[in-house]
Amino acid sequence: MLTRNLLLRIAGPSLFVSLLFLASCLAAAAYLHRQQSASLRDLDENLWSRRTAADLLRVLEDLPGDRPAAEEALERRLRDLVDQARRYADKPEERRLVERLELASTRYVQRRRAGSPGPEGGDLTALVEAELIPACRELEQFNSAEVDRSEGGLHRSLAWTAWGLAGIGLAGAVAGLILSYVVVRGLGRAVLRAGTLAEVGQVAAGMAHELRNPLTAIKMLVQANREDAESQGLPAEDLRIIEQEIRRMEDRLNVFIDFARPPRPDRRLVDLNEVVHQTLALVGGRARKQRVELKFEPPGMAARVEADGEQLRQLLVNLALNALDVMPRGGVLEMEVRPGADGQYEVAVLDTGPGIPARHLPRLYEPFFTSKETGLGLGLVVSQRIARDHGGALHASNRPQGGARFVLRLPAREGPAGGAIGR
Repeated sequence: MLTRNLLLRIAGPSLFVSLLFLASCLAAAAYLHRQQSASLRDLDENLWSRRTAADLLRVLEDLPGDRPAAEEALERRLRDLVDQARRYADKPEERRLVERLELASTRYVQRRRAGSPGPEGGDLTALVEAELIPACRELEQFNSAEVDRSEGGLHRSLAWTAWGLAGIGLAGAVAGLILSYVVVRGLGRAVLRAGTLAEVGQVAAGMAHELRNPLTAIKMLVQANREDAESQGLPAEDLRIIEQEIRRMEDRLNVFIDFARPPRPDRRLVDLNEVVHQTLALVGGRARKQRVELKFEPPGMAARVEADGEQLRQLLVNLALNALDVMPRGGVLEMEVRPGADGQYEVAVLDTGPGIPARHLPRLYEPFFTSKETGLGLGLVVSQRIARDHGGALHASNRPQGGARFVLRLPAREGPAGGAIGR
Protein backbone atom coordinates (compact mmCIF):
# COMPACT_ATOMS: atom_id res chain seq x y z
CA MET A 1 0.00 0.00 0.00
CA LEU A 2 1.29 3.45 -0.88
CA THR A 3 2.36 5.56 2.05
CA ARG A 4 1.04 9.09 2.44
CA ASN A 5 4.41 10.64 1.61
CA LEU A 6 4.83 8.52 -1.51
CA LEU A 7 1.27 9.33 -2.58
CA LEU A 8 1.95 13.04 -2.13
CA ARG A 9 5.17 12.74 -4.12
CA ILE A 10 3.25 11.15 -6.97
CA ALA A 11 0.07 13.23 -6.85
CA GLY A 12 1.73 16.55 -5.93
CA PRO A 13 3.59 17.13 -9.22
CA SER A 14 0.57 15.88 -11.20
CA LEU A 15 -1.74 18.29 -9.39
CA PHE A 16 0.68 21.20 -9.80
CA VAL A 17 1.15 20.60 -13.53
CA SER A 18 -2.60 20.13 -13.99
CA LEU A 19 -3.36 23.45 -12.27
CA LEU A 20 -0.62 25.18 -14.25
CA PHE A 21 -1.97 23.73 -17.48
CA LEU A 22 -5.53 24.77 -16.52
CA ALA A 23 -4.37 28.32 -15.78
CA SER A 24 -2.54 28.45 -19.12
CA CYS A 25 -5.64 27.24 -20.95
CA LEU A 26 -7.86 29.81 -19.23
CA ALA A 27 -5.40 32.62 -19.96
CA ALA A 28 -5.07 31.55 -23.59
CA ALA A 29 -8.84 31.24 -23.97
CA ALA A 30 -9.40 34.69 -22.45
CA TYR A 31 -6.77 36.25 -24.71
CA LEU A 32 -8.14 34.60 -27.85
CA HIS A 33 -11.70 35.59 -26.91
CA ARG A 34 -10.64 39.19 -26.42
CA GLN A 35 -8.82 39.23 -29.76
CA GLN A 36 -11.78 37.79 -31.62
CA SER A 37 -14.24 40.14 -29.91
CA ALA A 38 -12.13 43.16 -30.89
CA SER A 39 -11.84 41.95 -34.49
CA LEU A 40 -15.57 41.29 -34.74
CA ARG A 41 -16.39 44.67 -33.20
CA ASP A 42 -14.15 46.48 -35.67
CA LEU A 43 -15.61 44.53 -38.55
CA ASP A 44 -19.16 45.30 -37.44
CA GLU A 45 -18.46 49.02 -37.12
CA ASN A 46 -16.74 49.17 -40.48
CA LEU A 47 -19.60 47.32 -42.14
CA TRP A 48 -22.13 49.77 -40.72
CA SER A 49 -20.00 52.71 -41.78
CA ARG A 50 -19.65 51.35 -45.30
CA ARG A 51 -23.36 50.61 -45.48
CA THR A 52 -24.16 54.15 -44.35
CA ALA A 53 -21.83 55.65 -46.95
CA ALA A 54 -23.30 53.41 -49.66
CA ASP A 55 -26.86 54.39 -48.73
CA LEU A 56 -25.94 58.06 -48.77
CA LEU A 57 -24.24 57.69 -52.13
CA ARG A 58 -27.29 55.92 -53.52
CA VAL A 59 -29.56 58.75 -52.36
CA LEU A 60 -27.28 61.36 -53.93
CA GLU A 61 -26.93 59.55 -57.26
CA ASP A 62 -30.59 58.59 -57.72
CA LEU A 63 -32.30 61.96 -57.51
CA PRO A 64 -35.93 61.56 -58.62
CA GLY A 65 -37.49 63.77 -61.17
CA ASP A 66 -39.77 65.56 -58.71
CA ARG A 67 -37.13 67.95 -57.46
CA PRO A 68 -38.92 69.53 -54.42
CA ALA A 69 -39.96 66.15 -53.03
CA ALA A 70 -36.54 64.69 -53.84
CA GLU A 71 -34.75 67.52 -52.11
CA GLU A 72 -36.98 67.16 -49.04
CA ALA A 73 -36.27 63.42 -48.88
CA LEU A 74 -32.59 64.02 -49.60
CA GLU A 75 -32.28 66.49 -46.76
CA ARG A 76 -33.92 64.18 -44.24
CA ARG A 77 -32.00 61.13 -45.42
CA LEU A 78 -28.79 63.10 -45.62
CA ARG A 79 -29.20 64.28 -42.04
CA ASP A 80 -29.90 60.75 -40.76
CA LEU A 81 -27.00 59.20 -42.63
CA VAL A 82 -24.54 61.88 -41.55
CA ASP A 83 -25.59 61.29 -37.94
CA GLN A 84 -25.02 57.54 -38.38
CA ALA A 85 -21.64 58.13 -40.02
CA ARG A 86 -20.60 60.40 -37.16
CA ARG A 87 -21.71 57.78 -34.62
CA TYR A 88 -19.71 54.96 -36.22
CA ALA A 89 -16.59 57.01 -37.00
CA ASP A 90 -13.87 55.83 -34.60
CA LYS A 91 -10.69 56.62 -36.53
CA PRO A 92 -9.06 60.01 -37.21
CA GLU A 93 -9.19 59.62 -41.00
CA GLU A 94 -12.80 58.49 -40.87
CA ARG A 95 -13.74 61.44 -38.64
CA ARG A 96 -12.05 63.80 -41.12
CA LEU A 97 -14.08 62.37 -43.99
CA VAL A 98 -17.29 62.58 -41.98
CA GLU A 99 -16.54 66.21 -41.11
CA ARG A 100 -16.00 66.93 -44.81
CA LEU A 101 -19.29 65.23 -45.64
CA GLU A 102 -21.07 67.07 -42.86
CA LEU A 103 -19.68 70.41 -44.06
CA ALA A 104 -20.85 69.72 -47.63
CA SER A 105 -24.27 68.63 -46.42
CA THR A 106 -24.58 71.79 -44.31
CA ARG A 107 -23.82 73.96 -47.34
CA TYR A 108 -26.33 71.97 -49.35
CA VAL A 109 -29.07 72.54 -46.76
CA GLN A 110 -28.24 76.25 -46.44
CA ARG A 111 -28.35 76.82 -50.21
CA ARG A 112 -31.54 74.84 -50.62
CA ARG A 113 -33.29 76.82 -47.93
CA ALA A 114 -31.95 80.09 -49.40
CA GLY A 115 -33.54 79.20 -52.74
CA SER A 116 -32.24 77.71 -56.00
CA PRO A 117 -30.66 80.04 -58.52
CA GLY A 118 -32.29 78.38 -61.48
CA PRO A 119 -35.47 76.45 -62.35
CA GLU A 120 -33.56 73.25 -62.64
CA GLY A 121 -31.65 73.70 -59.38
CA GLY A 122 -28.35 73.56 -61.17
CA ASP A 123 -26.41 75.08 -58.31
CA LEU A 124 -27.62 72.40 -55.86
CA THR A 125 -26.96 69.65 -58.38
CA ALA A 126 -23.44 70.95 -58.92
CA LEU A 127 -22.89 71.02 -55.17
CA VAL A 128 -24.10 67.43 -54.85
CA GLU A 129 -21.89 66.24 -57.70
CA ALA A 130 -18.83 68.29 -56.73
CA GLU A 131 -18.79 67.85 -52.95
CA LEU A 132 -21.35 65.44 -51.50
CA ILE A 133 -20.92 62.52 -53.90
CA PRO A 134 -17.05 62.58 -53.85
CA ALA A 135 -17.09 62.82 -50.04
CA CYS A 136 -19.46 59.85 -49.82
CA ARG A 137 -17.39 57.80 -52.26
CA GLU A 138 -14.19 58.55 -50.38
CA LEU A 139 -15.86 57.57 -47.09
CA GLU A 140 -17.17 54.38 -48.68
CA GLN A 141 -13.75 53.49 -50.08
CA PHE A 142 -12.12 54.13 -46.72
CA ASN A 143 -14.62 51.90 -44.94
CA SER A 144 -14.26 49.20 -47.61
CA ALA A 145 -10.52 49.19 -46.95
CA GLU A 146 -11.19 49.03 -43.21
CA VAL A 147 -13.57 46.11 -43.72
CA ASP A 148 -10.89 44.27 -45.68
CA ARG A 149 -8.38 45.02 -42.93
CA SER A 150 -10.80 43.83 -40.23
CA GLU A 151 -11.51 40.64 -42.18
CA GLY A 152 -7.78 40.04 -42.45
CA GLY A 153 -7.43 40.62 -38.72
CA LEU A 154 -10.27 38.20 -38.06
CA HIS A 155 -8.63 35.56 -40.26
CA ARG A 156 -5.36 36.08 -38.42
CA SER A 157 -7.18 35.83 -35.11
CA LEU A 158 -8.77 32.56 -36.20
CA ALA A 159 -5.37 31.30 -37.32
CA TRP A 160 -3.88 32.30 -33.97
CA THR A 161 -6.77 30.52 -32.28
CA ALA A 162 -6.05 27.34 -34.21
CA TRP A 163 -2.32 27.55 -33.53
CA GLY A 164 -3.02 28.45 -29.91
CA LEU A 165 -5.23 25.41 -29.43
CA ALA A 166 -2.64 23.25 -31.17
CA GLY A 167 0.06 24.75 -28.95
CA ILE A 168 -2.00 24.11 -25.83
CA GLY A 169 -2.56 20.52 -26.91
CA LEU A 170 1.12 20.06 -27.70
CA ALA A 171 2.13 21.67 -24.42
CA GLY A 172 -0.25 19.36 -22.59
CA ALA A 173 1.18 16.32 -24.34
CA VAL A 174 4.77 17.38 -23.66
CA ALA A 175 3.94 18.25 -20.05
CA GLY A 176 2.27 14.88 -19.67
CA LEU A 177 5.31 13.09 -21.06
CA ILE A 178 7.70 15.05 -18.85
CA LEU A 179 5.53 14.51 -15.80
CA SER A 180 5.19 10.82 -16.59
CA TYR A 181 8.96 10.55 -16.95
CA VAL A 182 9.54 12.36 -13.65
CA VAL A 183 6.93 10.27 -11.83
CA VAL A 184 8.15 7.00 -13.32
CA ARG A 185 11.73 7.92 -12.51
CA GLY A 186 10.76 8.77 -8.94
CA LEU A 187 8.81 5.55 -8.62
CA GLY A 188 11.74 3.65 -10.08
CA ARG A 189 14.05 5.11 -7.46
CA ALA A 190 11.52 4.34 -4.74
CA VAL A 191 11.11 0.77 -5.97
CA LEU A 192 14.88 0.40 -6.25
CA ARG A 193 15.33 1.66 -2.69
CA ALA A 194 12.57 -0.64 -1.48
CA GLY A 195 14.18 -3.56 -3.29
CA THR A 196 17.58 -2.69 -1.86
CA LEU A 197 16.15 -2.45 1.65
CA ALA A 198 14.44 -5.80 1.18
CA GLU A 199 17.69 -7.34 -0.06
CA VAL A 200 19.61 -5.79 2.82
CA GLY A 201 17.06 -7.22 5.24
CA GLN A 202 17.46 -10.62 3.61
CA VAL A 203 21.23 -10.29 3.76
CA ALA A 204 21.08 -9.24 7.42
CA ALA A 205 19.07 -12.35 8.26
CA GLY A 206 21.58 -14.49 6.39
CA MET A 207 24.49 -12.74 8.08
CA ALA A 208 23.00 -13.49 11.48
CA HIS A 209 22.95 -17.16 10.55
CA GLU A 210 26.47 -17.05 9.09
CA LEU A 211 27.94 -15.35 12.15
CA ARG A 212 26.16 -17.51 14.66
CA ASN A 213 28.15 -20.66 13.90
CA PRO A 214 31.64 -19.11 14.23
CA LEU A 215 30.59 -17.28 17.39
CA THR A 216 29.20 -20.50 18.84
CA ALA A 217 32.48 -22.33 18.16
CA ILE A 218 34.53 -19.52 19.72
CA LYS A 219 32.22 -19.37 22.74
CA MET A 220 32.47 -23.13 23.33
CA LEU A 221 36.28 -23.05 23.19
CA VAL A 222 36.46 -20.15 25.64
CA GLN A 223 33.93 -21.75 28.02
CA ALA A 224 35.76 -25.07 27.96
CA ASN A 225 39.02 -23.32 28.79
CA ARG A 226 37.44 -21.38 31.66
CA GLU A 227 35.90 -24.55 33.12
CA ASP A 228 39.29 -26.27 33.12
CA ALA A 229 40.81 -25.21 36.42
CA GLU A 230 44.26 -26.44 35.47
CA SER A 231 44.29 -24.63 32.13
CA GLN A 232 47.18 -22.24 31.58
CA GLY A 233 45.48 -20.57 28.61
CA LEU A 234 44.08 -21.55 25.27
CA PRO A 235 46.14 -24.17 23.43
CA ALA A 236 47.60 -23.35 20.05
CA GLU A 237 45.04 -25.46 18.18
CA ASP A 238 42.14 -23.64 19.84
CA LEU A 239 43.73 -20.30 19.01
CA ARG A 240 44.09 -21.40 15.42
CA ILE A 241 40.42 -22.36 15.24
CA ILE A 242 39.39 -19.06 16.84
CA GLU A 243 41.50 -17.11 14.35
CA GLN A 244 40.04 -19.11 11.48
CA GLU A 245 36.49 -18.42 12.62
CA ILE A 246 37.23 -14.73 13.10
CA ARG A 247 38.62 -14.53 9.57
CA ARG A 248 35.52 -16.29 8.33
CA MET A 249 33.32 -13.71 10.03
CA GLU A 250 35.46 -10.91 8.64
CA ASP A 251 35.09 -12.26 5.11
CA ARG A 252 31.32 -12.48 5.52
CA LEU A 253 31.13 -8.95 6.88
CA ASN A 254 33.24 -7.58 4.02
CA VAL A 255 30.91 -9.18 1.50
CA PHE A 256 27.93 -7.77 3.35
CA ILE A 257 29.44 -4.27 3.37
CA ASP A 258 30.20 -4.47 -0.36
CA PHE A 259 26.61 -5.46 -0.99
CA ALA A 260 24.87 -3.06 1.39
CA ARG A 261 27.02 0.02 0.70
CA PRO A 262 28.94 -0.43 -2.56
CA PRO A 263 31.63 2.21 -3.08
CA ARG A 264 31.18 4.60 -5.97
CA PRO A 265 33.45 3.79 -8.92
CA ASP A 266 36.61 5.89 -9.16
CA ARG A 267 36.64 6.03 -12.95
CA ARG A 268 39.91 6.21 -14.85
CA LEU A 269 41.12 5.01 -18.21
CA VAL A 270 42.26 1.43 -17.73
CA ASP A 271 43.30 -1.36 -20.06
CA LEU A 272 41.26 -4.54 -19.64
CA ASN A 273 44.28 -6.61 -20.69
CA GLU A 274 46.18 -5.29 -17.68
CA VAL A 275 43.24 -6.01 -15.36
CA VAL A 276 43.09 -9.61 -16.62
CA HIS A 277 46.86 -10.08 -16.12
CA GLN A 278 46.59 -8.89 -12.52
CA THR A 279 43.55 -11.11 -11.89
CA LEU A 280 45.33 -14.22 -13.12
CA ALA A 281 48.38 -13.34 -11.01
CA LEU A 282 46.19 -13.17 -7.90
CA VAL A 283 44.59 -16.59 -8.44
CA GLY A 284 47.70 -18.23 -9.89
CA GLY A 285 48.82 -19.81 -6.59
CA ARG A 286 45.51 -21.55 -5.96
CA ALA A 287 45.26 -22.61 -9.61
CA ARG A 288 48.65 -24.32 -9.41
CA LYS A 289 47.61 -26.22 -6.26
CA GLN A 290 44.50 -27.48 -8.04
CA ARG A 291 46.43 -28.18 -11.26
CA VAL A 292 44.25 -25.76 -13.20
CA GLU A 293 45.79 -24.30 -16.34
CA LEU A 294 45.38 -20.55 -16.81
CA LYS A 295 45.05 -19.21 -20.36
CA PHE A 296 44.98 -15.68 -21.69
CA GLU A 297 45.99 -14.45 -25.12
CA PRO A 298 45.92 -10.63 -25.34
CA PRO A 299 44.14 -9.38 -28.49
CA GLY A 300 47.20 -7.40 -29.65
CA MET A 301 45.63 -4.03 -28.96
CA ALA A 302 44.70 -1.97 -25.95
CA ALA A 303 41.14 -2.44 -24.70
CA ARG A 304 40.55 0.83 -22.89
CA VAL A 305 37.51 1.53 -20.74
CA GLU A 306 36.70 4.27 -18.26
CA ALA A 307 36.22 2.34 -15.04
CA ASP A 308 37.36 1.67 -11.50
CA GLY A 309 40.22 -0.79 -11.96
CA GLU A 310 39.99 -2.23 -8.45
CA GLN A 311 36.30 -2.98 -8.79
CA LEU A 312 36.79 -4.64 -12.16
CA ARG A 313 39.59 -6.71 -10.69
CA GLN A 314 37.33 -7.66 -7.76
CA LEU A 315 34.65 -8.77 -10.25
CA LEU A 316 37.04 -10.89 -12.32
CA VAL A 317 38.70 -12.40 -9.23
CA ASN A 318 35.27 -13.43 -7.97
CA LEU A 319 34.45 -15.10 -11.29
CA ALA A 320 37.86 -16.80 -11.37
CA LEU A 321 37.47 -18.12 -7.81
CA ASN A 322 34.01 -19.45 -8.65
CA ALA A 323 35.53 -21.26 -11.63
CA LEU A 324 38.30 -22.74 -9.44
CA ASP A 325 35.68 -23.91 -6.93
CA VAL A 326 34.10 -26.17 -9.56
CA MET A 327 37.45 -27.57 -10.78
CA PRO A 328 39.05 -29.01 -7.59
CA ARG A 329 40.92 -31.73 -9.51
CA GLY A 330 42.21 -29.75 -12.45
CA GLY A 331 40.93 -28.15 -15.59
CA VAL A 332 41.35 -25.02 -17.69
CA LEU A 333 40.48 -21.45 -16.72
CA GLU A 334 40.59 -19.13 -19.73
CA MET A 335 40.00 -15.40 -20.06
CA GLU A 336 39.41 -13.52 -23.30
CA VAL A 337 39.30 -9.82 -24.15
CA ARG A 338 37.68 -8.90 -27.46
CA PRO A 339 35.77 -6.04 -29.12
CA GLY A 340 32.03 -6.42 -28.88
CA ALA A 341 29.06 -4.88 -30.62
CA ASP A 342 27.87 -1.27 -30.23
CA GLY A 343 31.23 0.12 -29.17
CA GLN A 344 31.76 -2.27 -26.27
CA TYR A 345 34.51 -4.55 -25.02
CA GLU A 346 33.88 -8.04 -23.73
CA VAL A 347 35.79 -9.96 -21.08
CA ALA A 348 34.91 -13.66 -21.08
CA VAL A 349 35.72 -16.04 -18.20
CA LEU A 350 35.56 -19.69 -19.35
CA ASP A 351 36.04 -22.90 -17.38
CA THR A 352 35.90 -26.64 -18.03
CA GLY A 353 33.85 -27.49 -14.97
CA PRO A 354 30.43 -29.17 -14.88
CA GLY A 355 28.62 -26.02 -16.00
CA ILE A 356 25.63 -24.29 -14.45
CA PRO A 357 22.45 -26.34 -13.93
CA ALA A 358 19.67 -24.97 -16.12
CA ARG A 359 17.37 -24.50 -13.12
CA HIS A 360 20.00 -22.30 -11.45
CA LEU A 361 20.55 -19.87 -14.35
CA PRO A 362 17.49 -17.65 -13.66
CA ARG A 363 18.47 -17.30 -9.98
CA LEU A 364 22.21 -16.70 -10.23
CA TYR A 365 21.96 -13.04 -9.20
CA GLU A 366 19.52 -13.49 -6.31
CA PRO A 367 20.98 -12.65 -2.87
CA PHE A 368 21.94 -15.76 -0.87
CA PHE A 369 21.36 -18.13 -3.77
CA THR A 370 24.31 -20.51 -3.92
CA SER A 371 25.01 -24.12 -4.77
CA LYS A 372 28.18 -24.23 -2.62
CA GLU A 373 28.04 -25.48 0.95
CA THR A 374 30.34 -22.73 2.22
CA GLY A 375 29.13 -19.99 -0.10
CA LEU A 376 27.27 -16.90 1.04
CA GLY A 377 25.49 -16.28 -2.26
CA LEU A 378 26.46 -12.61 -2.63
CA GLY A 379 29.52 -12.75 -4.87
CA LEU A 380 27.63 -12.71 -8.17
CA VAL A 381 25.18 -10.12 -6.83
CA VAL A 382 28.06 -7.76 -6.06
CA SER A 383 29.71 -8.56 -9.42
CA GLN A 384 26.55 -7.76 -11.34
CA ARG A 385 26.16 -4.49 -9.44
CA ILE A 386 29.74 -3.49 -10.32
CA ALA A 387 29.02 -4.21 -13.99
CA ARG A 388 25.85 -2.10 -13.95
CA ASP A 389 27.55 0.76 -12.09
CA HIS A 390 29.99 0.93 -15.01
CA GLY A 391 27.24 1.03 -17.63
CA GLY A 392 27.81 -2.60 -18.58
CA ALA A 393 26.28 -6.00 -17.99
CA LEU A 394 27.26 -9.48 -16.80
CA HIS A 395 25.82 -12.53 -18.57
CA ALA A 396 26.12 -16.21 -17.66
CA SER A 397 25.66 -19.26 -19.89
CA ASN A 398 26.93 -22.78 -20.49
CA ARG A 399 29.49 -23.66 -23.16
CA PRO A 400 28.45 -26.21 -25.81
CA GLN A 401 31.57 -28.30 -25.09
CA GLY A 402 30.99 -28.19 -21.35
CA GLY A 403 31.74 -25.70 -18.61
CA ALA A 404 30.43 -22.25 -17.74
CA ARG A 405 30.94 -18.94 -19.49
CA PHE A 406 30.58 -15.48 -17.91
CA VAL A 407 30.81 -12.44 -20.22
CA LEU A 408 31.35 -8.92 -18.92
CA ARG A 409 30.41 -6.16 -21.39
CA LEU A 410 31.66 -2.60 -20.85
CA PRO A 411 31.50 0.58 -22.98
CA ALA A 412 34.75 1.20 -24.86
CA ARG A 413 36.73 4.43 -24.42
CA GLU A 414 39.43 5.67 -26.78
CA GLY A 415 42.50 7.43 -25.38
CA PRO A 416 45.75 6.71 -23.56
CA ALA A 417 45.42 4.28 -20.69
CA GLY A 418 45.79 5.65 -17.19
CA GLY A 419 48.29 3.01 -16.21
CA ALA A 420 47.45 2.55 -12.54
CA ILE A 421 44.52 0.37 -11.68
CA GLY A 422 44.34 1.17 -8.00
CA ARG A 423 42.79 4.26 -6.56
